[in-house]
Amino acid sequence: MPEDGAKPVNVAVLADAGSRVALAIPVARLERIAEHLASREGVVTGSVAFSREEGRIIAEVELAATLSLRCQRCLKPMALPVESRSRVALLASEEEAGGVPPELETALAPEGRLRPADLVEEELLLALPAAPRHAGQCPGAARDAAQENGLQTTQRPFAALGEMLRRPKQ
Repeated sequence: MPEDGAKPVNVAVLADAGSRVALAIPVARLERIAEHLASREGVVTGSVAFSREEGRIIAEVELAATLSLRCQRCLKPMALPVESRSRVALLASEEEAGGVPPELETALAPEGRLRPADLVEEELLLALPAAPRHAGQCPGAARDAAQENGLQTTQRPFAALGEMLRRPKQ
């Protein structure tokens, strides 16, 4: 049964056992991405598999979610499907980061403990676009374009003012 990843786990014990933790995390619990969302509904599903490679603790994070963001073009809500897979070296301190190969991301696991939900939230933050937009045209954009192309008349109350000022005084 999937868990919400809120409890810290001992990463060394899980890595030595080659454990995989299945996750189902409510989006509402992910505080660091809350400001980017139009709605906090939904669930992030995925897993974190722990292992050891060359003495390092590695977490392989897989996730899938559909996030509700605000389109920066039309300011309406939009659904962004996110699927991510990454490998993360879990470090006890920042000093260990220098020896990590460049193909691995890094995360701190102070005292060998880490909340799996934190790894998932970090992956979601990395997957969020800087300026989310609907793919192609925004919904309702065709209707707006039709209105601009003559279905709605534009009134210009001062258009005749320039002509009046150019006439000679009588």
